[in-house]
Amino acid sequence: MSTTSRKRRQGRPAADSLVLDTRSITRSPGAMTQVQRAAVLPSDIGVELIRIPQGAEVDLDLALTFVEEGVLVTGTVAGRATVECARCLGEFTSEVSVDLTEMYAVEGTAAADGAEQDEVRLLDGDLLDLEPALVDAFGLEFPMSPTCTDYGLSDCVNPDTPAPDGVSGSTEGRIDPRWAGLAEKFADPGIDEGAG
Repeated sequence: MSTTSRKRRQGRPAADSLVLDTRSITRSPGAMTQVQRAAVLPSDIGVELIRIPQGAEVDLDLALTFVEEGVLVTGTVAGRATVECARCLGEFTSEVSVDLTEMYAVEGTAAADGAEQDEVRLLDGDLLDLEPALVDAFGLEFPMSPTCTDYGLSDCVNPDTPAPDGVSGSTEGRIDPRWAGLAEKFADPGIDEGAG
């Protein structure tokens, strides 16, 4: 797992940033603050066929708790993903969310010293960057081959796509849209049958 960059940021983060300022948390174990707001993604988050695009908003509903060696982030992050169905190649959007439980260690603590081995992220001074945690969380949550039915649709958004078992009612005269580009290149083998 990657840890937060050690390059220091300048000034306070923007109000819609995924970088959170922890200075509002009292520095005593158990002190907590809530973060409930929208943030704008600085880059795409997801995998090849499903992603939340750059510039999209995600809703943060998080608790930041000060613990002995840093800040524990718990809660959910939700957004709207663009999905390309692996079966019909149709595109649609869907609400998606992940649960987060991430520890951000203060530099110089034992947790920070073992960050790479213990999968702990690092605070950047008083700031923590949620983006790497979201990349990991959504990357694990999203399927590599999403389908329309994975996201609550009863059928594929492209109605010409055969059902998964190859049976979709009357198929006479229809060409599967996934192979339509090959129709002009390869003629129907029955056309020349018996010619000679």
